[in-house]
Amino acid sequence: MPYAVVLELLGDRPLLYPAKYAHGLFFALLSRLDPQLAARLHGAPRKPFTLAPIGGRNGVLLLRFTTLDDALFAPLLRTLLEAAPEGLPLGDSPFRLRRVLATPEAHPLAGATSWEALTLAPPRNRLHLRSLSPTVFVTSKPGGRTRFTPLPEPRLILGSLLDKWQAHSPYPFNPREEAALRELFELDAELAGFHELRFHRVQAGKAFFRGFTGEVRVKLWSESLDAQEALGRLHGFSFFSGVGAKTTYGMGLAKPI
Repeated sequence: MPYAVVLELLGDRPLLYPAKYAHGLFFALLSRLDPQLAARLHGAPRKPFTLAPIGGRNGVLLLRFTTLDDALFAPLLRTLLEAAPEGLPLGDSPFRLRRVLATPEAHPLAGATSWEALTLAPPRNRLHLRSLSPTVFVTSKPGGRTRFTPLPEPRLILGSLLDKWQAHSPYPFNPREEAALRELFELDAELAGFHELRFHRVQAGKAFFRGFTGEVRVKLWSESLDAQEALGRLHGFSFFSGVGAKTTYGMGLAKPI
């Protein structure tokens, strides 16, 4: 069951690179919960969680995390609550956990759904997302070289969401369906519009990346009901999965509109 939770943390001083330290905190909690699980997830090519600082002031840090693994959320939250009285290590000083915001009423970026509900999402021929943190995509070049693309190309947006769905959903598309969707996303999707598109350079891990923020609208021209049903699933899924690369370092936070 995908979850999105916002942690309200209180510290003595602001953090210069909160996403970097949040990543470290998450794996420290995982190691406390299950060292083998922490090691396995650290090396996993597609991680079943996202992390993103989403603001705060006057010593308050809002940290959003989502989980896509049904077995991960409850144990991790329990470990967080157990560790909180000691102070949560973020940067040079511990932060205190003030509140856990877990519903849309408590915070618009919190909430939960079921995989079944996502599979039953109504079909749609448009994807409308607001990118709230810089979004970048991993692309490959001849010779196996890795490159990063900071442009809102429809095939990259849809391909990223499909990759995450296939990696984490208990209801993945079968190989034939997946291949057909990738072909349609490549040939029949176009950028239908954007609003307040901006580009930023941010640190994610040990490197810096350029990414875009703003509203993006993607139009799927295909009249295939299967493709439109898939787009309906991916539209809602984006709230929990994020879009693109480095989502465990604060990038790719997206809100479907």
